[in-house]
Amino acid sequence: MKRMLHTGNWLALALGSTLAPTALAQNDSSPDMADSTAHSDVETMLVTETRLPGDFQRAPLIIDVITRDDPALATATRWEDVISQQPGVHVSGSGRRNGQFVSMRGFDNQGVLIRLDGVRQDITTGHLGSFFIDPGLLKEVQIARGALSSLYGSNAMGGVINLTTVDAEDLLAPGEDSGARVSVSAATGNHELGTNLSLFGRSGEGTGSLDGLVSLGYSESGDIRRAGGEDAEDDAQLDSLLARGGWQVANDHRLTASWQHYQEDSRQPSNPQQLTASASNPEVDRDVTSDNVQIAHHWTPDAETSLQTRLTLSRQDIDDNDSRTLTRYGLQSDGVTRLDHGWLSQTLVFGFEVEQAEQNASAGASGFPDADIDTSAVYVDDTLTVGRYLADGGAGEFDLGLGLRYDNYQASNQDGDNSNHDELSPRLRFAWRPTSDLMLYSGYAEAFRAPTLTELYTTDRHFAGFCAGPFFCVPDNFWVPNPELSPETSHTWESGFNWQLGELSLRGSYFDTHADDFIDTEVDILAGTTQAINVSRAHLWGYDLRLGYQPNALPELDTFAALSEVSGRDRDSGEELGSQTPLEATLGADWHFSGNNLSLGWRGRFAQSFDGTEDGTQLPGYGLNDLQLAWQPGAQLSTSLRLANAGDKEWYRPDGSLGDGRSLLANISYQW
Repeated sequence: MKRMLHTGNWLALALGSTLAPTALAQNDSSPDMADSTAHSDVETMLVTETRLPGDFQRAPLIIDVITRDDPALATATRWEDVISQQPGVHVSGSGRRNGQFVSMRGFDNQGVLIRLDGVRQDITTGHLGSFFIDPGLLKEVQIARGALSSLYGSNAMGGVINLTTVDAEDLLAPGEDSGARVSVSAATGNHELGTNLSLFGRSGEGTGSLDGLVSLGYSESGDIRRAGGEDAEDDAQLDSLLARGGWQVANDHRLTASWQHYQEDSRQPSNPQQLTASASNPEVDRDVTSDNVQIAHHWTPDAETSLQTRLTLSRQDIDDNDSRTLTRYGLQSDGVTRLDHGWLSQTLVFGFEVEQAEQNASAGASGFPDADIDTSAVYVDDTLTVGRYLADGGAGEFDLGLGLRYDNYQASNQDGDNSNHDELSPRLRFAWRPTSDLMLYSGYAEAFRAPTLTELYTTDRHFAGFCAGPFFCVPDNFWVPNPELSPETSHTWESGFNWQLGELSLRGSYFDTHADDFIDTEVDILAGTTQAINVSRAHLWGYDLRLGYQPNALPELDTFAALSEVSGRDRDSGEELGSQTPLEATLGADWHFSGNNLSLGWRGRFAQSFDGTEDGTQLPGYGLNDLQLAWQPGAQLSTSLRLANAGDKEWYRPDGSLGDGRSLLANISYQW
């Protein structure tokens, strides 16, 4: 039997500390794929949500970055618009905002950690999505692939996706202290029309300076066009809010506060992942609300050290026929420092997390038990660097990275059933740089995901009993709690390289993962029971490749290519897993018209035919073409256009669901 890898519940802190400013600089060459084309001999300490010290040439994993300059993010109205051009990353469902799950490297949404401004997003309730965000509020999306529990804890088995919202500095024009921006967006594929108003400003410079932003968004949308012309029924209104401010208390101390609000009211099928409503999947009125609040202190005593501590509150509420609420309180601190010992340099990343998550549901809500889970964690990651480049008479620079994270989680329900586990997540890596333009690396990492509260404690009816004939009937089927569930675990080896060769940049990695104690569902028809249990063992392997080319003879042209493939088998039965992905490629080219602030681009999305689905269905290969435009005719006006799936080709994701259909997405912004 083919199984989907279910992986899920937690976050943490894992790799280091940098990337956004570097990614922005490098990403000018190919907006979709964070390209390591730029390299500086002057190393800088940069701190961003991925916590990875250094630049992309020193990153021992594959990271892609999507910025607001990319039409894929600038025109996006839902999550699948943002990452549709990323090979190896998939969104399941039928395009509805609250029914989208992300999968990566053979792990489903429970094995891919989503973080919004550094806070995990992982409500788990049936077929509804685990995170809710208006893409119009984002300035950047970072996708880090690989086993990252040594920094981020639970759920980071296939990778981590960091979402970062805008702040005042991102929108202020050079030399200005205040401003306003009005944006209008539209998408034909889901009949969406929306608008956004942002007010932002700053007062003073240096110590005592203040800055702030308020951004309000509203949109209405209808049925969603899927590949080949079918429609997913939907009628939705979305309200979004982002409010944030900062105070430079002293030269090395800064306080910030933010509130991100999301509220969608919709009429859609009870299971939003299904294409249409039916007698067994009737339409419901559904209200989804998500609030994320945080207060943070940033301490930067020097250019080599940074410490950020934040107090967070996250709350998601889903109300349709019943009400389900997840509330999370957290305190976390993340630091990074670089030490120079002469012949040896050291980059130290460290932090801790304390968190409590509580689930509450109305009396009729199913699959969402009243329960809570307390989590505490501490982590450290140390990178030691020695040596000199070959050109300087040495044997090259060598990095030795050692990381370790300790997690403890304690879950309980109203009946006093407890689940208490400790997890250690080590990470070891080695890198060699014979020159400043080439790095070879290899490493080993362990990762895990804790069981969800639903898997541990749910007791509701799974499905009604039925009769298969006059003499054979089965009873109603009920979930049975299993507080003895063990966490899913994985052991991954990954090796790769980063190479800058004049006009060419090339990055690649190969991974091999052994995973154990998958959490699956065991159904006993005659006994009338369903229970989550630890079952199969799996072997996953695959690769990612990135190529960037900027010809010196044509400085207006940027091109890139990206490849990805994931294979997998059950280690006990030898059967193929249902979480594989076919060989996929994304090709792209952008032409920048000098002096006109105009860029035209093409993206090609391709995949081989594929039979590695959960039920063995043969899926045809496909080739999709996207066209895009970014134009800033003046300092105040900018526009982005994207024609997705221009040929309206019918295609299927690896889980068998229909992909996105043809849609013209547009965004026009005016700032003063």
